[in-house]
Amino acid sequence: MEYNFNTSQLVRDALPNIITRPDKRDIRILKYARDTHDTYEDVRRVSPEIWDGERSLFLPRPRPGEDEHHVEIDAVLHLGMIALDGDRTQFRFETIARRDGYELPGDDGTHVDSDGLKRLGLPESLRTSFDVEAAWRRVQQEHPGVASCVSDDAGLYFCEFRLYSSLAETLLTERFRAKEGRVLFQHLPQAHDPEAIRLARDVTVTYIGALADDPIVGGARGPPPEQLRFGYGKTALHGWEIGAIYLARIGE
Repeated sequence: MEYNFNTSQLVRDALPNIITRPDKRDIRILKYARDTHDTYEDVRRVSPEIWDGERSLFLPRPRPGEDEHHVEIDAVLHLGMIALDGDRTQFRFETIARRDGYELPGDDGTHVDSDGLKRLGLPESLRTSFDVEAAWRRVQQEHPGVASCVSDDAGLYFCEFRLYSSLAETLLTERFRAKEGRVLFQHLPQAHDPEAIRLARDVTVTYIGALADDPIVGGARGPPPEQLRFGYGKTALHGWEIGAIYLARIGE
């Protein structure tokens, strides 16, 4: 399915690089910049690149003279436009991704290698560890009247497989094991006029802020804010790395 617009890219570009929150940790947003292909093999290649945190792969681009070569990614949020089944006017916050059942091929004609994933010992489904319900309630409170829902069906196409792949990478790679479950997928409405993109940006900022308050990344079980220091240019920031705001391409 082809469109001549992509709300996920427009929203990604509209998001701030830093979300400053009074009396709370700042949130640094890094946006995966490489053009991707609509193949399942490419999805599997992208997941470790995002988690690996090589600075040159993310927007904003490093400034001249910056010596930051690597960032520690705390969580990954994928963005994708609703293009297949479902209400195309609402925000959907996904919770789970499946290993099997992908009937549509990628652009190269190949399908998900479910047998290969089984041989790696990966389960039939993987679920985010975030409390998506709580984050969604924050969205409802701050954006009353905006259509949104928590979803357990991301569509069994590239959107869902991206969620599965990034969740799986934390199980397959030892150095990412501490980040297990820290992946989400947010589906965006198709409306793409300037007002709609501003609303989607604001909803996404609210959602990210709620996720940053989740205990798995810094609540009761996490270190105090003064222990979370991340370099950004020449300034040391107290913050939380939302990591790669990764856009799903058109038609997903």
